Amino acid sequence: MQEDHEMMEFNEHLTDGEIMRAIRYLDPDLCPDKAGENTGTAVGIGITLLTALAGALTYIGVYVRDL
Repeated sequence: MQEDHEMMEFNEHLTDGEIMRAIRYLDPDLCPDKAGENTGTAVGIGITLLTALAGALTYIGVYVRDL
């Protein structure tokens, strides 16, 4: 296993471009290419919530009608 000072020496030779690529790899939210992927998730969550709401209202309607 490398010592801490050996790791620091390795990091001194990194260029700004390599650091930026590492940051983009580790935090993909910074990439503008993937900005549209969250739209599908929001639509899926919205449809799920509407379906749950419709089911709950149907259940309440059937319960009230049986009273």
